[in-house]
Amino acid sequence: MYDPGRFIFPMRFSMWAWKVCGFFNAPIPSSTAYRIYCYLFYSCIMVAYLFVLMLNVFVPQPFEQRVFFIMYIFLTETAMILKTRTIYRHFNTIWSLYETTLGPSFQPRDEQERKLQNRTLIVFNRWYYLYIFVSHMAAFGTGSHLLSTEYRMPFFPWFFGVPYGKEALVAYYTIFAYQSFGMYFHMLLNTAGDTQLCYMMQMIGIQLDLLAKRFESLNSSEEFDRSFVPLVQHYNKIQRMLRQVENLFSLAYFVQFSVSGLVICASAYQVASMLNLNDFSKLMNVFYMMSMTMQIGLPCYYGNEVTLKSYALTNAIYSSRWYSMKQSNRKRVQMFLVRTNKPFAATAFGYFNFNLPAFTTILNMAYSVYCVLQRKAKNV
Repeated sequence: MYDPGRFIFPMRFSMWAWKVCGFFNAPIPSSTAYRIYCYLFYSCIMVAYLFVLMLNVFVPQPFEQRVFFIMYIFLTETAMILKTRTIYRHFNTIWSLYETTLGPSFQPRDEQERKLQNRTLIVFNRWYYLYIFVSHMAAFGTGSHLLSTEYRMPFFPWFFGVPYGKEALVAYYTIFAYQSFGMYFHMLLNTAGDTQLCYMMQMIGIQLDLLAKRFESLNSSEEFDRSFVPLVQHYNKIQRMLRQVENLFSLAYFVQFSVSGLVICASAYQVASMLNLNDFSKLMNVFYMMSMTMQIGLPCYYGNEVTLKSYALTNAIYSSRWYSMKQSNRKRVQMFLVRTNKPFAATAFGYFNFNLPAFTTILNMAYSVYCVLQRKAKNV
């Protein structure tokens, strides 16, 4: 039952990330060695890493470093923890939604529908490859600090008071490797959580496309009597799935949207104020900023697509030959149109909408704060 091989590559990669990070919480027996690995991973990578990250907030250091190197990373880790907690605690519910996307009711009925679905999934895969590439570059960019002669750490500079530097190279490289591995695994969990949401939104959008095509093809009362009730039931199924997805990820993405403007602004300021063509470590900030932009941009894009396609469904129903059907069928179409006039829309904790206006609002806010910081920096 819990076989990831049936899914498209982005989903298989995400499930591999869950297994590597010990969060593939399927109710199936696991080996003793894997359970030991999971406990070691939780304690060494998750708990210790996050604990030291929080302690660094209270360690005396320059304000700029506190804000731009620690605080915004701390905020994004909070969103990551909420995503991971959702996946781990509600694994069976999430897997059930995956099974639904592969079930008979979600499969294309003819070659034209199959081409439509495949074409949409190809675009989804391309966006995913770009996102995972940018995220990996942001994580691997931590290694560029090794090119510096200042012996800086990639993320938090303090680690339980252990001295490191030119006189303590073993400690420096050990802590450096620990921080790099910790950030890489955190990146895997973050991208895996984003992929789950975007995949489900994409599948809901595809089903709305197929549903619109099927409604539009109703040409007679006989076809209407045979197909209308199953089509409405499928509409209800899609709507329930959207509500489930919203309930699962609402809190995590409320936090994600709340901190993303600050993170993008901090990364942009970091790049603009400290960019040095000879300092490759700043490339990490460029890719980090791009990754964070896509982290909110992709859910907003797919949420916006769901809303637009629900509008298109209403137009498709109205474009069918309802006017040539018997009066009882025309009344049923009219009643159903009243329902579809309210478009599908997913929200983050009832506050942020998953749509492009929300994305542009966050970017505008980030740009406004960035301009204020730049102006103050010039006046100093």
